[in-house]
Amino acid sequence: MDTTEFNHLPDELKEKIIKSRQAFLQAREISDKISGSFHICNLSVSATADHAISISGTTDNEDEKIAIQNFVLQMENVSSVFNGIEVLPNPPTALSLVANGKEFFVTTLVELKTVVAQFHETEFVEYTLSGHDETTIILLRNSTHSFAIYFRFNGDAGCTTHNSKGTTIEMKDFILINGQRDEYPTALLVDNKDGLEILQFYLLTGEMYPGIEWREE
Repeated sequence: MDTTEFNHLPDELKEKIIKSRQAFLQAREISDKISGSFHICNLSVSATADHAISISGTTDNEDEKIAIQNFVLQMENVSSVFNGIEVLPNPPTALSLVANGKEFFVTTLVELKTVVAQFHETEFVEYTLSGHDETTIILLRNSTHSFAIYFRFNGDAGCTTHNSKGTTIEMKDFILINGQRDEYPTALLVDNKDGLEILQFYLLTGEMYPGIEWREE
């Protein structure tokens, strides 16, 4: 890590800032490694200057929770781990996941990510995930962005994704399974990582993913 930008600061303040930056970078690195190796949604990782790690998120497998803790403890420069991961049971019945017109039935995060991986190289994907009472998630994905709408009941106008960093001018293309091409402004779009989180959180809870902004239509 380049620390030259802090050289003008008093030594004591410089040391505090450097330790804080190092802790931030360590937490981000660990978060990336957990995301790449385990099935967890709404993941949050923080670190302290003395390398104490705190993890929170949601999974559907107790063994996964324990494995994540052991995984982090084996990393270099980790002194302790607080494991705040919540384990939710699988849905009582399999949920219906329709991807570009093909239906799958999923009950676990592993099954969901397996289906999503099948469409990883597909430029445009339309997902419909339902099965928690009357609620439904429709998610459109292109190569970079996702747009989702959450219906709470039949006939609901829905709640859509919003992005305060986006604009109403810049538009992105999406193609529906019926061949229709739609354009949405980036003010309504999230990145595809959050798109996956939307599907995962709905699978586990039937609710809207809390890590992004939603607006009622």
